Amino acid sequence: MTTKTIMDKVIENKKEEEKTSLIQNELKDFSNNLNQSQKKLVKDQEELIVQTSNNEIKNQSTNLEISYNFSNKMRDFLPLNKMATDDVRNFKDIDFNNALLKKFTNVVLCQTMNRNWDEVQKNDEYYYNVLRRVAVCVIFDLKYQVIRHVDKNAFSDPVGRRPKQLYISMTMINKDDDLKKKYNPKGEPFKYVSFEEYTSIAKHFVIGEKDNSKEYTSKLVKLLRALDDYTQDAINFDTISTEIKKEEIELVQTLSCRFLSMLDNDSQFKTIANVKVFTDDITIDNGLINFHRYYDRKKYQAVSFVNVQNKLPLKASYGEQLLKQLKA
Repeated sequence: MTTKTIMDKVIENKKEEEKTSLIQNELKDFSNNLNQSQKKLVKDQEELIVQTSNNEIKNQSTNLEISYNFSNKMRDFLPLNKMATDDVRNFKDIDFNNALLKKFTNVVLCQTMNRNWDEVQKNDEYYYNVLRRVAVCVIFDLKYQVIRHVDKNAFSDPVGRRPKQLYISMTMINKDDDLKKKYNPKGEPFKYVSFEEYTSIAKHFVIGEKDNSKEYTSKLVKLLRALDDYTQDAINFDTISTEIKKEEIELVQTLSCRFLSMLDNDSQFKTIANVKVFTDDITIDNGLINFHRYYDRKKYQAVSFVNVQNKLPLKASYGEQLLKQLKA
């Protein structure tokens, strides 16, 4: 280090010390000017903020533990066979999307916890949200086995008010320059990551979700990702205000039709077929369950495709299979 560099560092440290001292004096002056009633309000507010932040720290650690337990301690008895289809029998071969993430939450995680996924979504949405939140992390480790242990322990021992972190392999990260730069700039083979980092990495490899900061990310993608994140936790409409709920429903209908028109204009027929299958699926583990129950009670039959040549009904569990039958 040159003499100039050393002097620059000394000057920089001196400025930082002066700045810190100035801020502390301002805080002290502000506090001294408060009356006793105001000071009590600040104290009470401080307790609430500390309590909330403590809960957030604990939740970050707990989410990692829940993810770890599912993919490691409970791996051998998870009902992964519920995710199999006629064409994909091996869990590791499943090409996940948001719909399949929800299915995994329902038929694997809820069932493992001996919970009826239909009922828990209606009656205990906070419990369900926990499972939805960790699902992508569980799938990530089940498919790629990224979690590592040090002396039989996969978690860090945090110092101070910090959440636990999970020890994972960086092999997949290091193969992608952008991910390496963001999550592992030193190129380490293993690293401790927070729950937020673990979730972001898992989304990248499980459902192909990219970083919003990328230049190639469109405005529509950013908006849809934000909506996707919100709707993962917000299962129901607003029940406090009738007017708000009415507007929410109208917007969902309008946007649903617009999105289908966008897909049609771009000839994205496979995606439209996937939506069609989701709408017409009458099984418990997927599809619009309440919609079909309603039609059953009303003695109506849900719209379904029929092959116009042989008059046989078409039955498909995913869009590509439906398109093949339509072309037959």
